[in-house]
Amino acid sequence: MKRVLILEDQQKTRETLIKIVKRIDIRAEVFASGTVEEAYALAMSNTIDVFVLDIILEPGSKHRDSSGAEFAQNIRMVSRYHFTPIIFLTSLFDSKMNMYSSVHCYKFIEKPCDYDMVEEVIRDAMMYHTRNGKDRQYFYRNKGILEAVMIRDIIYAKSINRDIYVKTTKDNCKIPYKTLKILRRELDDEDFLQCSRNTIVNKMYIKAIDPTNRYISLHYCDDVLEIGPILKKDFMKRFTMN
Repeated sequence: MKRVLILEDQQKTRETLIKIVKRIDIRAEVFASGTVEEAYALAMSNTIDVFVLDIILEPGSKHRDSSGAEFAQNIRMVSRYHFTPIIFLTSLFDSKMNMYSSVHCYKFIEKPCDYDMVEEVIRDAMMYHTRNGKDRQYFYRNKGILEAVMIRDIIYAKSINRDIYVKTTKDNCKIPYKTLKILRRELDDEDFLQCSRNTIVNKMYIKAIDPTNRYISLHYCDDVLEIGPILKKDFMKRFTMN
């Protein structure tokens, strides 16, 4: 089942776009919002296959609004959305080439829209599928530099102060100014289990569990992780699930 997220401030246009997506595939799940904040929350709590974004969300703003473009740039920083098709609906003709290069947009459709063209473009974009496999990379910024780690290589991640320290099969890395809750949501992988208030662990690397003393031993490293007393029951339940 495909999931499409529409970010458009005009309700009538949102409703038209929803109808177009449903006409293409009645089974498709459509998320529609008029605000960047709600759209981002929807994108983080679901795996979206196609984004349809209006660049200008506040046409009456004193400053030249481009919040839809900023949303796209932020979405591209999320590992699972690195290659997800993004379709722009806009009247900002001069921004076209910049958007193609900065966020690798799938298609630019100028307003007022030809909805037959919109349907054709969305139909083609829905043929893609957002990668949610074990070969994905997680992208993050460290001192202004974009870095990446293979999700399958992450053994565990621990929050210390306002940073995340990640142990992988190859080395260690630090993700600054990130919460564990956000990291787990962005990883979007059910193999990562929260074992304590400040730690998540990839269950594929768990070698043994001592439920009585609440300790986890791991493959590929000598570190021992603690299971929080409050999380113990839920952790054990999730670990034993297929």
